[in-house]
Amino acid sequence: MSVAHKAARGALWTIVSSMGGRAIGVLGTLVMTRFLHPKQIGEVSDAAIIALTANWLTIWGWGQYAVVKGRGEHTREVTFHASVAYFVTGALSLGLAALFGGHIAPFFDAPQAAAFIPGMCLALFIRRLGAIPERVLSRDLNFRAAGIASIVGELSYTVVALTLAYRGHGGWSIIYANIVQSCVVVVILVRASGFRSWLAPTKLRWSRFKDMLKFGIPLGIQGVAHGGARYWDNLTISHFFGPAATGAYNMAYNLADIPAIQIGEQIALVLMPSLAELPPERRPRALERSTALLSLIIFPLAVGLGLVAYPLIDLILPANEWQLVAPLLTVLACLSVFRPITWVLSAYMEAESKTNRLMFLEIAKVVLLIVGIIGLHSFGVRAAAGAVGIAFGVTAIAGVMMVMREGPSPRRLLVGFLQPLACCVIMGAVTFGVYELFVGVGWDHPAILLVAMILSGAVTYVAAALVICRETAKDLLQLLRKAMKRVPSE
Repeated sequence: MSVAHKAARGALWTIVSSMGGRAIGVLGTLVMTRFLHPKQIGEVSDAAIIALTANWLTIWGWGQYAVVKGRGEHTREVTFHASVAYFVTGALSLGLAALFGGHIAPFFDAPQAAAFIPGMCLALFIRRLGAIPERVLSRDLNFRAAGIASIVGELSYTVVALTLAYRGHGGWSIIYANIVQSCVVVVILVRASGFRSWLAPTKLRWSRFKDMLKFGIPLGIQGVAHGGARYWDNLTISHFFGPAATGAYNMAYNLADIPAIQIGEQIALVLMPSLAELPPERRPRALERSTALLSLIIFPLAVGLGLVAYPLIDLILPANEWQLVAPLLTVLACLSVFRPITWVLSAYMEAESKTNRLMFLEIAKVVLLIVGIIGLHSFGVRAAAGAVGIAFGVTAIAGVMMVMREGPSPRRLLVGFLQPLACCVIMGAVTFGVYELFVGVGWDHPAILLVAMILSGAVTYVAAALVICRETAKDLLQLLRKAMKRVPSE
């Protein structure tokens, strides 16, 4: 089976399994709003981000190194060194965070978050035990176990969290659920990969660790900045507006993130090892093709989510402080347009071992994000949320400009972006017109509006894409057909 076919099948498997797992998690989170106040969610969110930051500080590209360098005669040595690095540095950073992280929680106007930090650190350390096994599986383009782990992990999290929240355990229900989820995911990944594939001992060599650091330190800095761009805005919102607004903001962000995380990130996870396996001269064309396909899929989901935000939130969340999610979702939906583009560019640059550029892009993103929230906070939380789109948009454009100079065709990349955007403009006009029509005739129940807007938008986008993005649409359909059937080995 060719690399393209393996990648397509891997992407399809991981997308479907991840969407199934995420659907379970999102459903559980929505039900949990009946039992938890936004303030409680905000406090747990602050604790989780403090623990996550400690975790990122000691992930210096170990997993990517195992994928890119762990091939041929050095496979065993590289993988074992990466495992040791993951365990030792994780124990150090997460242990210190568990002991002292609570002292900084009051700065974010969430002193109650301090109690949750040790539990989140434990959940994250358990999750680290499955990091290299997952990378070993992805290195071999074997994504089935990771997909199963995603679904079963989300299911276990949802069952535990809802049960405990219903019984009145408040924010602790989320902490305990995270610990259970981490245990379930790690057991599945380790069972699938086996211990010998990642934990077979070899002699530890400082020269190997030096090579890992040379490759990984830029990725580590990039990883901290990338995580910061995803989560530090929550802490900044908490500092200015308190944990209750943070809970609503976090909910809106998670909903807006669904297209990016469940489709864009899964494709990027498949794309990096696939690009690494391709000859260098074929990678620019693979990047052009991937960005066009990803834009065709992600753009309508992101734009559409913003269009239906008000009837959606009115229908699924309680009629209290949680309704603040609707305007925030409209603003934040734009991030799903830009984030997947950045992931595809990251996969390309990692395969090319040009990790310094990723580092600078992520640093610029987090700086723009935090500065933007600080500058806009006086206009309210909705305006502050707009900093997300600004930060992700500017850095995505900068990343595209970086790779344009080295092989990928600027014209093809630009066409791959602009054609789906044109289809989204048409979709948005039709969807808004349907909304105005239904409200005008008195059919303003949220469920009716939501169904009408989704159906009209979907039909309009598909029709527009078949005309405006004809070649990319045909390419996507061919890939889907090949991915859904076995292809003989070539």
